[in-house]
Amino acid sequence: MVLLILAGAWAAFLLPPYVRHRREARPADSISSFRRQLSILERAAPGGRSATARAPRRTAPIPTGHRPVHHGPGAPATRSEGKRRRRDVLVTLVAAAALTFVLALLLGSPAVWLHLGIDAMLAGYVWLLVQARKAAAERAAKVRYLPAPGQQDPALLLRRSASS
Repeated sequence: MVLLILAGAWAAFLLPPYVRHRREARPADSISSFRRQLSILERAAPGGRSATARAPRRTAPIPTGHRPVHHGPGAPATRSEGKRRRRDVLVTLVAAAALTFVLALLLGSPAVWLHLGIDAMLAGYVWLLVQARKAAAERAAKVRYLPAPGQQDPALLLRRSASS
């Protein structure tokens, strides 16, 4: 009986994000499906895009918050998707900790060990989130993006024109 309750609780918390992800992953039309498949092929190709298939370069740099991040097949494509995924995992772990706490109060010893395990996972995940945020802040403080090709530093242009 306890295992059925636990399985139902896990299903209640894990199925909605899974279903939502599956619904968002499905393309609405054939054009978006084709573009998605083409982008996957471009990332998977050893040399990336060929010289003839290159799109014209942008003259303005892409804002940092909108740069696509490609870490692997299951990785989120944008920062907002990554934030949403981290929030979903955190909410799921907090809900599991609360549910196992109630079960521990009702059932006793076996559920206490399960609750302590969930609490350890929650604490570890929060620690990883803090470490990732510190690394991102450090990276933002140290990294300076170069201007896009075609854009030059005005001070450098003045220096060049003054020396000629």
